[in-house]
Amino acid sequence: MTSTETTAVQTIFVPGHAGWAGQQRSTTGLTVLGVVLALALAGYGLLLVLDPAPAMKLLGLAVFVTVGLAAWLLAAHLGVSRVRVVRVEATGRAVAFRGAEEIITPLRLLAVAGVLILAGWAWAIVAVPAERLSTLTLLVVPAVGITLTVVGTRSLFRRPDAHRMTLTPEGIDLRIPRTGLRATWDDVSGAALSGDRVALRTTTARPASWAARDLASDPVLLAELVTFYAATASARAEIGPRTLDRLRSGEF
Repeated sequence: MTSTETTAVQTIFVPGHAGWAGQQRSTTGLTVLGVVLALALAGYGLLLVLDPAPAMKLLGLAVFVTVGLAAWLLAAHLGVSRVRVVRVEATGRAVAFRGAEEIITPLRLLAVAGVLILAGWAWAIVAVPAERLSTLTLLVVPAVGITLTVVGTRSLFRRPDAHRMTLTPEGIDLRIPRTGLRATWDDVSGAALSGDRVALRTTTARPASWAARDLASDPVLLAELVTFYAATASARAEIGPRTLDRLRSGEF
């Protein structure tokens, strides 16, 4: 393999490490809240669909599309198994860990839901008597539509590797939207999971961290791998395809 060749993304189970415990019960409250909100939105959408005005039916359909996309997005996140698993690609002089690409499609489709909501709302404003339009429909619905459209449109231009951590013999390059870090190994003393974020410990570079679900790999294993290379200068020259062998052996 030459230094410019890249392996396909490989899913590796790492033995000998406890790894991440997962979110466990920390998301229970959020999940319950999400279910309640989804049911409330579905009920609101049903009322709109049953309304005789075509504009309200379109708005109701848009609400159902939004609920469906939200469920798809959540399922895509939860469907990426991270416990004791890393997803990695390697070149001759680097290994890269990316985010979950499964969430990109539902994120992009949020733009469609937002446009449908805004179209239905604008049609309702023109065609439906004002006394039949609730405050929720008049004020909250367009705000939701604009938000979904902006989020979905931004995702259209988001590269699949927008969330990525790359290790090379020289250092680490962490790229997460709105945060990140590029530093040499001399600037990095290690990494550790705290709560739901992995914090990089640095000496001269600015602090940086990523959320447990920003990358599609076990956050504890990534923190331990970074700490190993930060502390073991003699092993850094191997970073690349030989890192895959180290991950398979669990010797770090």
